[in-house]
Amino acid sequence: MSVDLIRNMINYEKFIGEGTGQTMVSGDIVIPDRNPDIEKVLCIDGKAYVVSSQATQDRIIIEGKMVFEILYCPSEGEKVFSISASSAFNQNIQVPGSADKMLCKVNAAVEHIGYELITGRKLKVNAVINLNGAAVDRDKTEVVVDMKGEDVQTLKSTIDADQFTGEGANQVIAKGRIDILEDKGSIKSILKNSVDIHKKDISVQEGKVVINACILTRTLYQLEESSELNYIEQDIPFVSEINIENARPDMKCDVDFKIIDCYNEIKENDEGEKKVIENEVVVDSRAVLYERVQLQNILDAYSAGGRFDFEKQSV
Repeated sequence: MSVDLIRNMINYEKFIGEGTGQTMVSGDIVIPDRNPDIEKVLCIDGKAYVVSSQATQDRIIIEGKMVFEILYCPSEGEKVFSISASSAFNQNIQVPGSADKMLCKVNAAVEHIGYELITGRKLKVNAVINLNGAAVDRDKTEVVVDMKGEDVQTLKSTIDADQFTGEGANQVIAKGRIDILEDKGSIKSILKNSVDIHKKDISVQEGKVVINACILTRTLYQLEESSELNYIEQDIPFVSEINIENARPDMKCDVDFKIIDCYNEIKENDEGEKKVIENEVVVDSRAVLYERVQLQNILDAYSAGGRFDFEKQSV
């Protein structure tokens, strides 16, 4: 008995596994010559960044950077000063089943951060960083969706699946300007600056993914004539277009954002006063597209001329 098998090709992503790890980063921070000695540390904070990650045999190799930020007073009643420093780290996460060229995603979070004041001009800092990573494999396989033959009858069901169709990435530089109110004095220094991405609007269009979002900047600064600390927030809007050849509006899209770097600088306004803060943030965006497809799944098949045995595989 002759039977023709009708096949469709499907691209899919298979979750391989995940793992966790922990690393400690430590280093010495020396106070710059332009700053006075430390009398009292007011606050120590920091953030861990994943610079690169690579899947290999049963593990993910991670390179990262820990940024420390310290606020301190030289003596009672004097102004606040800030210093920052960074330390690189390398760590492996065990992920059984991972292999070369697989996709991986890693998150880093600071569990603990501390310091020891060695001298008035030197700090020993340390941080405990928790790491979480996952590995995903992309593959394709043939799926039998129908059988054609004399007296062949099939029992089918319909399966909805999200099929991987493409990906792309783009990097943008978002720039913002903060003008301090006229009744405020000139800016002496920026003590702390943090950035986060929010207000994300993602649209899949023909041949591209368009992202409209904002970067929320939070800035702590100090004025020339006062020891008072001042705080200001600003939204910096940005647009990122990621070209993906086969993108269509009916596709599903997942986007990952990564802040690569952030710069800020005190500038003079038109009157020559230091009342302007300029922010510049480098953002990476990576989009992955999926197409919703319907597949016919053969549950059973029979014929007067014989019986069929099926081999099924989970993907």
